[in-house]
Amino acid sequence: MQINLFESIKIFIEIVESGSLTQAAENLQIHRPAVTRALQQLEQHSGVRLMQRTTRRISLTPDGEEFYRRSKPLLAQADDLLESFAPDRPLCGQLRVDMPIAFATLLVVPNLADFYRVHPDIEIILSSSDRRQDMLRDGLDCVLRVGALEDGDYIARPLGNIKMTTCASPAYLNARGTPKTPDDLQQHRAVNWINSSSRQIMPWTFETPEGIAEIYLPGSLVLDNSQAYTAAGVAGLGLLQGMNLFLQPYLDSGRLVEVLPDYPTPPRRLSLLYPHRHLSRKVRVFAEWLEGLLACGNAPRQP
Repeated sequence: MQINLFESIKIFIEIVESGSLTQAAENLQIHRPAVTRALQQLEQHSGVRLMQRTTRRISLTPDGEEFYRRSKPLLAQADDLLESFAPDRPLCGQLRVDMPIAFATLLVVPNLADFYRVHPDIEIILSSSDRRQDMLRDGLDCVLRVGALEDGDYIARPLGNIKMTTCASPAYLNARGTPKTPDDLQQHRAVNWINSSSRQIMPWTFETPEGIAEIYLPGSLVLDNSQAYTAAGVAGLGLLQGMNLFLQPYLDSGRLVEVLPDYPTPPRRLSLLYPHRHLSRKVRVFAEWLEGLLACGNAPRQP
């Protein structure tokens, strides 16, 4: 049986990432029967069932999950191999990216027009969440991460460090007073942040003469959404400790006030992760654009 393995794998990956045969056909601009036929031929050629199909939904079999996990980077490398022989050809196709909500809404999306002026034929599929996504399971080409990286099957490209700031609203400080040292914080209330992966409340960190101090602060509100986190601080519900990049507009307008400037929080690392050792051209140009965006100090837009 003749089978275009490259095209069949491409169609299979599109089915997985779009969630349906009909949507895959629409995204690839081919007829639905061609999608079904490609999947059937791929299953016959591999000798395993890759998907369970009903009238309402499709789902990967265990063999299908493994096939997807291993074929995704192979297909990306094949695409890059072909592109390497035509380096001047404009980049095109989809780029699937995930990043924290604040980066997407306040920094990246407002500046994307600049990226599209240079790369108009790249279609960015951008998911924004403060919960950590699985790159391979969710079909992502790259992921923007803040902070320490967990062990995983990915390559990390450093993009720089993010300054952190401790602050509160004027109303909160008028009611509770302004802390002068980290020891004073036990008399205050915090808006705490919970790690969506470990489900553990994150400690507050400060640089002190004795070294880095980690403190757990009392509070009545715990959040895992960056927009809600900032809103809680502006509403006077407690102290915040977050990325200065997104808090600075509120500090400039006086809606938030920095506290403990003599006890700064260590900066957090910003990284772009991708799932295989070979860095694709599309991921590379997006990473370079992000680096430039951060280096230029583009001010986030206040919601």
